[in-house]
Amino acid sequence: MNLRGINDLYGVGELEATGSALIEAHERGHDLGDWGPTIGKRMRVAKCRGCGRLVWTVLPPGEETWRVGGNALSADCAPGFRRTLRS
Repeated sequence: MNLRGINDLYGVGELEATGSALIEAHERGHDLGDWGPTIGKRMRVAKCRGCGRLVWTVLPPGEETWRVGGNALSADCAPGFRRTLRS
């Protein structure tokens, strides 16, 4: 049986950055979906289910501190924000 904990999958710094981003986005009314790896293990992105705005966490090369950003941290959720492609 494999009993790996969450700290075996994610470092503490990444968990703290992700938690901070989740709280900030939630305070602005966003409902973030799943976090997905986008550039190896150094960057993850989540998209708001309501408006499509993004939140990201990144560990810049040569640094030890995870950073957060994205337009979901600076704007309230607006369900009409999501753009649709027209054929």
